[in-house]
Amino acid sequence: MVLGSGAYKIGSSVEFDWCAVSCVRTLRALGHRAIMVNYNPETVSTDYDECDFLFFDELSLERVLDLYDITTGARSTALHHDATNSALSASLRGGGPGGVILSVGGQIPNTLAMSLSRANVRVLGTDPDMIDNAENRYKFSRLLDTMGVDQPRWKELTSVEEAGTFCDEVG
Repeated sequence: MVLGSGAYKIGSSVEFDWCAVSCVRTLRALGHRAIMVNYNPETVSTDYDECDFLFFDELSLERVLDLYDITTGARSTALHHDATNSALSASLRGGGPGGVILSVGGQIPNTLAMSLSRANVRVLGTDPDMIDNAENRYKFSRLLDTMGVDQPRWKELTSVEEAGTFCDEVG
């Protein structure tokens, strides 16, 4: 299962769409069924000819877990009682996803990495801990510090006043 880019402005998600489509095409070329989850109508990845199954749905933890459960039968959910979902599960039996690839979709899927991992979803590709190390500003800064890599001064700010004070400090 490949997570696409989600809702970006038209023209700003082309690199994530290219990655997601390339991933799906590679999976299919290797003989795997490809499932795409995306809800951006301005992307090639939401073209139903690109994958075996397309879920035009939001990229939230709850929805991705629901779709993962339906397609893998990994956990029992209320969704399995729906006839349509049961038919889908049956059509994928033995050919459901071996996991979720989220590192090709950009920011939205990346923010789901740790939560999916904690929910025992098999994340393929970049390890969720490594995604978190890059996404979490504090962890990334600490990593740069341990490596001796210079970085600009930064601070998490929550008000305009704090931002003004910080700007005065750093110039």
